[in-house]
Amino acid sequence: MLKKVSSIVILSLIFQATPYAESLMSTTEVALAAEVAKDVPVTHWASNSIQHMLGEQYMTTYEDGSFKPDQSITRAEAAAAIARSMQLKMDSSFSPDFKDLPANHQYYKEICALVELGILQNGDCFNPDSPLKRMQIAKMLTLSYNIEVDSTNNSKFNDINEAHWAKDYIESLADVGIIQGVKSQQFAPNLMVTRAQFATLIERSLTFTNKVKNFEVAYDYLSKTYIPTVNFSSTMSNEVVRLINIERHKNKLQPLSLDAALTQVAVIKAQDMVNRHYFEHESPYYGAPWDLATLFDYPYTSLGENIGRNIPTPQAAVKAWMASPSHRENILREHYTNTGVAIAEDSKGNYYWVQLFSSQ
Repeated sequence: MLKKVSSIVILSLIFQATPYAESLMSTTEVALAAEVAKDVPVTHWASNSIQHMLGEQYMTTYEDGSFKPDQSITRAEAAAAIARSMQLKMDSSFSPDFKDLPANHQYYKEICALVELGILQNGDCFNPDSPLKRMQIAKMLTLSYNIEVDSTNNSKFNDINEAHWAKDYIESLADVGIIQGVKSQQFAPNLMVTRAQFATLIERSLTFTNKVKNFEVAYDYLSKTYIPTVNFSSTMSNEVVRLINIERHKNKLQPLSLDAALTQVAVIKAQDMVNRHYFEHESPYYGAPWDLATLFDYPYTSLGENIGRNIPTPQAAVKAWMASPSHRENILREHYTNTGVAIAEDSKGNYYWVQLFSSQ
């Protein structure tokens, strides 16, 4: 289905499918510090991260007002900070089997919450005061913040062999920039994590999960990596939605809701067309639009797609699509409820447009 309007090229497609589940991750926002550690000057390399942790009350100072940034973080302290940063409810009646963790322990509820979620392993002993190693922290962070773990990673360390139990956790976390090696090719898995280092790791984890929550990155299950999914122009995309809804109103149809998750899928498709130099509904890498939506965990009962290129403005895009019977049909399809619009720019400054439609 190919139609030209001047130099404008557009294509449309529809599909019906069955629904499935979608999961989204949540995170927290940065707040001003309410507590200041007397032993962490503003010149300290981790000062901002530590003050962030204190301000959000994810971590605390000791009774004497010190933070002890160079002291190894304990298992109990780490569990408490992670549970608080995840904003978990602490009212569960779950009780672990640990014989060395009394119910009146300072961080008992936080530890229980993580054990109940499977982030910490239940057993006879928790060893709450034991320090944590870098390899142990890597596993805790990936499980806590839902970082995808796989064996296909760019990060490699000479002291982490293929058989190491934490290899995939470490490399996957390093790939997204949350953890780093002590040297370019050395990870030092058995090195203890200090409280200052832990504060920075938590902050980086929250920053990354916030990007996932805001649809700025997505995990690509084909390439086994996270990819950026920032739209070229949200303003232009929003204008397309506004103009489309005007057309639907003229035809006495309900407006389409702008769907951030569907827009992310549209961004991936637009970027894919630019990166792989094609202009079709069928991606040579991801397949059909509904295959792409399924791959990135987007739920729908029906799906449609309009694409275009060499279109300079939102007004021109909507005008071109409305002039084409197949595109117009997608725009005015009664059962569609949601839409997502994305634009990508190629090296010559040409725009590739993708509008996806779905019913929920």
